[in-house]
Amino acid sequence: MRRVAMLGTLLVSASLLATACSSGAGSAGTGSAPATGAAGGGAAVQGGSASDVSSNTYVFLPKSLNNPYWVDARKGMEAGVSKFGVQAQFLGPDTDDAAKQVAIFESVLAKKPAGIAVSPNDPGSVTQIVAMARAANIPVIAWDGPVPNSEVQGYIGTDNVAAGEKAAEALGKAMGGKGKVAVVIGSLSATNLNQRLDGLKKGLAKFPDISIVATEQSGESVGDAQAKAETILQAHPDLAGFAGIGGSDLPGIAGALKSGGQCGKIKTVGFDVVPQGVDGMKGGCVDALISQKPYGMTEQALQILIDLHDGKSTLPANFNVDTGVEVVTPATLDAFQAAAPH
Repeated sequence: MRRVAMLGTLLVSASLLATACSSGAGSAGTGSAPATGAAGGGAAVQGGSASDVSSNTYVFLPKSLNNPYWVDARKGMEAGVSKFGVQAQFLGPDTDDAAKQVAIFESVLAKKPAGIAVSPNDPGSVTQIVAMARAANIPVIAWDGPVPNSEVQGYIGTDNVAAGEKAAEALGKAMGGKGKVAVVIGSLSATNLNQRLDGLKKGLAKFPDISIVATEQSGESVGDAQAKAETILQAHPDLAGFAGIGGSDLPGIAGALKSGGQCGKIKTVGFDVVPQGVDGMKGGCVDALISQKPYGMTEQALQILIDLHDGKSTLPANFNVDTGVEVVTPATLDAFQAAAPH
């Protein structure tokens, strides 16, 4: 993977238009209620509106607004807005919904924005509209989640297979190299989540005494992830480990373990250092969190879009920028949080 450093800055005054209203074409909602679960409180991203998009606006299209992972991503966009002196909007459906995300994309495209970064719920659902945007000479990049077999100009985000392997290594060590594992995944249609699952399986293959006995989808909902985890626990009372693949999955798993009084007995690993995951770790319900660096990823994605728009990009065609991950454990959590951008 090619790592790309942040490039120069534009010294122009900035303004970020961020209102909480809906557009008629499936635009972002008024901001979903905070994602919650027994593992602790959460946060949601306040929605903006496609009506605020102009030809000077850079647009980020996340999978949803109800996942606390996107809070840090939006903060990274806002940091870039201040640093580079541009306008940007963060628009997505309240929950993971491929059709609504496409409708938002269509609303944005009609405004002919300066550039678009998309993290697709279903990559196949956005390939046609990506082609339409590129035909209109609008820069489009895949951000956080790949869009294979499309006309995006490149990808910036996590090497998800490698990240899945790191999750497997952390879980295998926490389990002492043996036992049954269950997986909760946000969606089996999202390329990045499937890549993490592939990496997890590849990594766990190094532990011959560990086997995956169940895989359930959560729809990237903390509540649904908790319900699925509770069902798994009933079906597999001898379970030794849980892996959460999407950002909402581990908080739900931790909630199920807390409700069942099984924190510490069943080892857990998942993605993203979000409030519920941190609460779960501090409560002894979570053994490792895989941080994807959404803040820096999104700030850097904005710089890439600006350079593409201005014809100043030095990146190759179909670039692939790996922003890396960090494994956070109870022993390193305080230091990680102290060093995290705010």
